[in-house]
Amino acid sequence: MTTTFSARRCRHSLASVGVLLSLIACSANSPGDAVGGGGAAALCQAGELTGDQMLAVRPAQPNAPLADLSHYRARRAPRANDAQLNSGDCATNGRFRYGAGTGDITGPAFGQELLGYADPQQISEGIHTRQFARAFAFSSSCGGREGRAMLITVENALAFDSIKFGLLERIAADTTHRLGDYWTLDNILVSATHTHSSSAGQSHYDLANIFALGLDQQAYQSLIDGVYDALLQAHLNWMAATPSSVKIAMGELFDGNFNRSTDAYGLNPAAERAAFVDTQGREVDTNRWMTLLKLQRDDGTPVGMLNWYAIHGTSIGQTSKLFSGDNKGYAAQRFDRDFAGSVLGSGFVSGFFQGDEGDNSPNPFMIGLSEADLRGRESAGWRARGGGRDDYEAAQISGHKQYARARQLWDSARESLVGEVRAVHLALEMPRVQVEAPGEYAADLLPSDGVYRTCEPALGISFAGGAEDGRGPFTEGQACPISSDTAAYIGQYLQDTILPLAGGALPSSLLVPVGCYNPAFTLLGYGCHMEKPIAIPLALAPAGQPIYQAQPRTIPIQIITLGNLAVVSVPWETTTTAGRRLRDAVLDTLQDAGVDYAVIAGLSNTYIHYLTTREEYRAQNYEGAANVFGPWSEEAVRQEYVRLARHLRDGTPVQSPYAAASFVDNTPLLRHLPIVDDGRLPAGTAFGDVAEQPAARYTLSATERTVVAARFYAGHPRRDLLRGSSYLYVERLDGEQWTVVATDNDWSTYFSYQPRADGAANLALVQWQVPAGTRAGTYRIRHQGASASGPYSGVTQSFELAGCPG
Repeated sequence: MTTTFSARRCRHSLASVGVLLSLIACSANSPGDAVGGGGAAALCQAGELTGDQMLAVRPAQPNAPLADLSHYRARRAPRANDAQLNSGDCATNGRFRYGAGTGDITGPAFGQELLGYADPQQISEGIHTRQFARAFAFSSSCGGREGRAMLITVENALAFDSIKFGLLERIAADTTHRLGDYWTLDNILVSATHTHSSSAGQSHYDLANIFALGLDQQAYQSLIDGVYDALLQAHLNWMAATPSSVKIAMGELFDGNFNRSTDAYGLNPAAERAAFVDTQGREVDTNRWMTLLKLQRDDGTPVGMLNWYAIHGTSIGQTSKLFSGDNKGYAAQRFDRDFAGSVLGSGFVSGFFQGDEGDNSPNPFMIGLSEADLRGRESAGWRARGGGRDDYEAAQISGHKQYARARQLWDSARESLVGEVRAVHLALEMPRVQVEAPGEYAADLLPSDGVYRTCEPALGISFAGGAEDGRGPFTEGQACPISSDTAAYIGQYLQDTILPLAGGALPSSLLVPVGCYNPAFTLLGYGCHMEKPIAIPLALAPAGQPIYQAQPRTIPIQIITLGNLAVVSVPWETTTTAGRRLRDAVLDTLQDAGVDYAVIAGLSNTYIHYLTTREEYRAQNYEGAANVFGPWSEEAVRQEYVRLARHLRDGTPVQSPYAAASFVDNTPLLRHLPIVDDGRLPAGTAFGDVAEQPAARYTLSATERTVVAARFYAGHPRRDLLRGSSYLYVERLDGEQWTVVATDNDWSTYFSYQPRADGAANLALVQWQVPAGTRAGTYRIRHQGASASGPYSGVTQSFELAGCPG
């Protein structure tokens, strides 16, 4: 790997990520490129990378521009007379009402699985940054029609349908604002950023909660409360707003995402891949396109920004045990900072929505690592995969790239959205969709019975191998046929690993049979999975009648139009090529109704794993094994989105022969019962007392990172999640007043809870990695929390922070 950087006074080109130390030393002598902007020459860099340095972290062969941008260009098709969408006065409408809001969704900072890697050893021990919901309300009034949509992004690994159902319950219970008159199942979109460092235990289906030991009511309630807070704040801001324009801008983000499943991508038709090459003739195997909406009122008041960009939230790996927003969380914080927005207030709100990220990674130096490195987690190659000295710096690098591109698009946005706000929604009984007009495929990919249909949901053996960003116990690429010994080994492993965690709540038959071509498969609806050796059936539904569902069979699909932009809400993690096909299919249907652009809003409204093309499915990599409805899922999904788009275009009632009879919340069997123990205080101490003071003085260095640390006697974090607040405050003495300079939501802070196994006092460790540009002065650290006796707080002695020498 090679990282390059150039500045006014120095130039480096060194092998390995150790180059960052040289870059930092260079920055100590290089003016004008500090992260915070102007006046950098007088500020100490404190060992932190500058913005230019973060942008310079890239592989040996950096990205070149796409040679052909036709896939992303505005359609600008002639309008059809029979199209109802954007008809009448709406065809030229450029005025929209909008508002934005935030809400804290952070879960229990101790004792809950971190969702994303499905690793039972990855249990929360604290907070790197809090997680937030960010909501954006839109409406149009034209052509005698009112249209509304609420787009919400949550800094969560996944956006289970339990979130939307819980939110709708809160909306229905509201009598003050009559929210139910405005916001419904059809026009609310909830999309996850896909950070892998958020709380688990929030699904109403048992498989997603298995390593969380069931539904964690406290984690779930915090999530619902925060999403509701964001929606309500956006609603109130929207109600008070006057119509204004919405600007749209888009472009490529280079060296941001990297395909982690290139062999599967390479199985897609050569002609299809040839349409996406760069100016150097190389295939472009990820969606590098960022689409941004600029919300700034006509009087110049900035309200918010939302964009869609496809990138996994896996800069921070599965060895971390702290909640974090990962790369999109950093990007949102950084963008908010430009407008003095506060995620705890009603200021500017940035939404970095997810796209079609199914087969990509944020880690530029992971591609090509050996299997030993991918599984080692402590090897030099693994630690350097993201380009930083640690995973948090790697997430900052990735997030800064997204922030910087979004800021460029914000500054250059000139084109206005034109049209109306509309939303359509349909719940599909996904296992019974039949593809009505399949495309052309190689003979060995075709179904043996000639019927192109979806299957009852099941995960393949390679799912347990994990993707390159987080390996599991098995390996990728295991496709039928497999030996009976392999099937028996896997079946026994699953029985020994998963069923004990369920405490008898899951039927043992859910994990039997496994493998290929079992005679029971046809009866259970699994006979059409073809190359996939089944590891975990996700439903018991003989003859299509569900007895038990470990994950949903009924899947919501949704399209929202914001003027001439279509937001295609997809519950899957969609691979690059599957996303390209779906985007084209929706635009082909809506282009003569005034829709010029489309984005994939991935991981939205529920979660049902991956969506791959038929060709990619054949490889049975992690993504194909996690394509739970079988080889024809992508064709079936594309067909049903086109059907939905036609109803949107024509203004007709939404229907499908595969529509579910009902779409209701599920009731989980497994329940998490946490143990909350504050520990035993030493004689003469109280909660909040300082167990270990920081040093009396710290001298900053331009090239070395400085970490200030303190420990407090602490109550269990589950006593109070402190939503909308903080477990820690770093404060500076200004005159006679203490000014807060950092909280547990700052990228520079780390809050860890440290219980003692012997029942002795539990401690809270607070660490502050002093960021670039921090002023010299007198500081202290304050901790607050709660114990069984109630709230408490404590504060350290003051300490001096001296600036860089010279």
